[in-house]
Amino acid sequence: MARVELRHISKSYPGVQALDDIDLVIESGEFFTLLGPSGCGKTTLLRTVAGFNHQDSGEVWVAGRRIDEIPAHRRNIGLVFQDYAIFPHMTVGDNVAFGLRNRRRPRREIAERVARALDLVRLGGHAARLPHQLSGGQQQRVGLARAVVIKPQILLMDEPLSNLDAKLRIELRDDIRDLQRSLGITTIYVTHDQEEALVISDRIGVMQGGHVHQVGTPWEVYARPATLFVASFVGAMNVIADLAVGAGGTLALGAARLPVPALAGRDRVTLAIRLEDMTLTGPAVDAPSDALALDGAVDKVSFAGREAFYRVRLDEGTQILAHVHRPERRLLEQNGARVRLILPLARVHLFDPATGRRIEAAS
Repeated sequence: MARVELRHISKSYPGVQALDDIDLVIESGEFFTLLGPSGCGKTTLLRTVAGFNHQDSGEVWVAGRRIDEIPAHRRNIGLVFQDYAIFPHMTVGDNVAFGLRNRRRPRREIAERVARALDLVRLGGHAARLPHQLSGGQQQRVGLARAVVIKPQILLMDEPLSNLDAKLRIELRDDIRDLQRSLGITTIYVTHDQEEALVISDRIGVMQGGHVHQVGTPWEVYARPATLFVASFVGAMNVIADLAVGAGGTLALGAARLPVPALAGRDRVTLAIRLEDMTLTGPAVDAPSDALALDGAVDKVSFAGREAFYRVRLDEGTQILAHVHRPERRLLEQNGARVRLILPLARVHLFDPATGRRIEAAS
């Protein structure tokens, strides 16, 4: 196991600041995910740790040792790529043994470690097969076995599940997490898939535009997003931008009014709330004193089996989506019906319109 420190890493290309003063610590044995949209810098950062890119400034430390000037092939890092990157002319066993042979390990040791690695990824008995005889999921397992068989200090994984179908993605992500826990290896994982990141990670670093917006546990990132970008990117969120703040810090939306001390002295605020954090009720239901009551009419109902999504047009014109788990049949026939949405203040996220930074409602 090894602690990874990224100290003020910056990297630019012509016209693009790919990484801008990235400062991160990945703890020993941690499963850390870099999450963000395409072009945010997450793969560039991973490749910098691997040694395939060299930063313009900053330092990369692994297990207390600076590795910036060490060539990629000498960094003792396991790599798993999006496109499997296994040799099509080699058997499964030879693919997994490749790194050990380059390290000139004894033949008997190679055979033992390859067999153990294949068992770990549930490919025992497949050593003699060629890659074209394997499914996509099995080929990625070969890549995973090849990465861990060398006993690397850290494991880097770049979108390893993106070429698989939905069912295989779920199966393999669970296996990857179980394997990482059993080996206790420090892992940095790159993905744009928010659900994948939430399920698989100890902590997540959410990136955009070469910056890290937030680092936290999956619960922290989902439940207490530090910026409006994180709130909008991780999970589904209703965002109502540039709301007026009333006298004394009163949050005003349509006819609803709710005092929020943290907003005192502000003119405008951006409000965000998750689809599942609202309650959809009849129009006459009173809201608690610590919640906003928003009136409107159902514009559309989308039924998805165990859940339904309601698009509600508020009386002042704003559209809001609400999520209902296990809806009753009568609730699916609500187009045009008058409803009330109850928004508990504790579930409302408030952001500064100028900076996008979170405003703590309880402050």
